[in-house]
Amino acid sequence: MDCNHLQNVRAEVIREISDLTEQELNAKQRQDVWSIGQICHHLILSEGAFADAIEQGLKKDQEASVREKPIERALDRSVKTDAPKNILPNDGPFQVSQILEGFEHSRRHFLRVVQSVSSEEDYTHKSVRHPKFGRLSIKQWIELLPYHETRHIEQIQELKAYLSINA
Repeated sequence: MDCNHLQNVRAEVIREISDLTEQELNAKQRQDVWSIGQICHHLILSEGAFADAIEQGLKKDQEASVREKPIERALDRSVKTDAPKNILPNDGPFQVSQILEGFEHSRRHFLRVVQSVSSEEDYTHKSVRHPKFGRLSIKQWIELLPYHETRHIEQIQELKAYLSINA
């Protein structure tokens, strides 16, 4: 697992939000789109859901190889995807300190689960269904997380530009 990529992407998310005011964090372009705070809350919930999926996959006794999926397609924001209900953010309001604490907690949980993977075969031969990609190996679930966060970094940057928030 490339922990550097995972950590670098998270550091970029944190750089994007660290200097925001509570008003900026919770501002919306329109009522039907998420605020930056909601995007971040979604990332926290998603990381927990990824960790839970990986744990579920590791507990399965049966192993079966699955074909690698083009998970880099998660970066293509021209393809809209509705988030499953369990990772929909609440309405807020949010505070930067609350988001940073959530990021820290979800990352610790995710890394604990990933570090529990005991063999290379568990990475590649155990799998769990993903709502968009179908069955993914544990390895691809882990690799998908920074793609997912990168997708939302772009969304945060666009919202900041629209709201005229300095980067």
